[in-house]
Amino acid sequence: MSKRMAKIIAGLVVLSALAACEHREAAYTGPGWYLEKPRPVVTLGPQIFKGPFTYEQCEIERQKLPPSVDNLICNRELAPPGPLGGS
Repeated sequence: MSKRMAKIIAGLVVLSALAACEHREAAYTGPGWYLEKPRPVVTLGPQIFKGPFTYEQCEIERQKLPPSVDNLICNRELAPPGPLGGS
């Protein structure tokens, strides 16, 4: 194995270890619609920004954000989201 490949593998191991140790605060406060950003790595779960709202309130909050902020969605959460985004 080349030195370059060994460095790549070591980097991936370090990144996965850091992701496993990530501290996430619980932003869920009750059932409702939450403004959240899905994460590219499913096991990290969604990142919740605001909520709970009604659907209409959530859409208004989403539209208040600048156009440069993308991928935010309004998602209905009936229970605290688990590691895969669902309850």
